[in-house]
Amino acid sequence: MSRPEGRLGLTRMAAPLAVWALHFVVVYSLQGLACARGLGRTPVAGLEAMSWALWGVTLLALLGIAWSGRAAWRARQAAAPTRPPGDRRQFLPLLTVLVALVAAIGVVFTALPIALLPTCA
Repeated sequence: MSRPEGRLGLTRMAAPLAVWALHFVVVYSLQGLACARGLGRTPVAGLEAMSWALWGVTLLALLGIAWSGRAAWRARQAAAPTRPPGDRRQFLPLLTVLVALVAAIGVVFTALPIALLPTCA
């Protein structure tokens, strides 16, 4: 395996965690702006506009993580017949799927305050 492929594999493996980290920063930054400056505090369809924005960011993060995990799973399935079971190039996609699962759990955990608390509680 050449070095660019190895770097790409590790980058793809870390992508779900990067999405999780970005989600964390965006959600808590928007939350802070909403409380400090009063942004998005007007109710829209029963929730504050900022809550809708936070739910949208959470949905985008979960979709990005799911896409990354699915792409890794498809790559693993496509390569399965041609590679031996212990091959590293078959292990990295599986690890990416598991990392995506952990990242999705992290995003859901980060989003729990959005579901359970008002915007500036």
